[in-house]
Amino acid sequence: MKKILIVLLAMVLLLAGCGKNGTSSPQSPSDESVADQQEPSSSETEISSEYNAIPGSYTVPDGWEESEKHSTDSQIFYIEEGHENDEKPDNISIHVGKNKYSLDEHEQFRDAIVQQILMQLDGIEAQLNGDGTYTEQGELLYIFTIDEGDIVTTQYYIVKDYGFCLIQLTNFSGSETTEQAARDMVDSFVWDTEG
Repeated sequence: MKKILIVLLAMVLLLAGCGKNGTSSPQSPSDESVADQQEPSSSETEISSEYNAIPGSYTVPDGWEESEKHSTDSQIFYIEEGHENDEKPDNISIHVGKNKYSLDEHEQFRDAIVQQILMQLDGIEAQLNGDGTYTEQGELLYIFTIDEGDIVTTQYYIVKDYGFCLIQLTNFSGSETTEQAARDMVDSFVWDTEG
């Protein structure tokens, strides 16, 4: 219990940088990094909401494909090509949800996520880390990493008014390229413009 409280305290202090008071907010991507972004290469696939239930678009990195076996109408799973039949393949899932918080109340949303994760980790030996930043597209982003030793789960919450997009990486292999693939999807995500 003491370990969880220390981790929680450290995480709250770390995430305090995402405050709305303007004194210490996360680094926003520079105008240069947004302007210098490249179009997806011919081997990458850009997914838009026309083709799925996600109200936004994002790029699926080269070498990753949708797992139709695990995907549903509301959640899409991606796995590396050639690993479809692995017992526990690294995977990236994406789904969108609603919440009761405006973008100005993002800290309350963050706190609710922390509470939920801590409840789920009750009795499980794991290390929890959190960070607050922005995507390359300028979207507010919370990152939570849950390290259970043999499995590392990274949750990327892209926040908007009364909603979020969760891109979650479940990494069984410890592969850094898998982590980069998830981050590339996160950084390419753009919400659909609302009419």
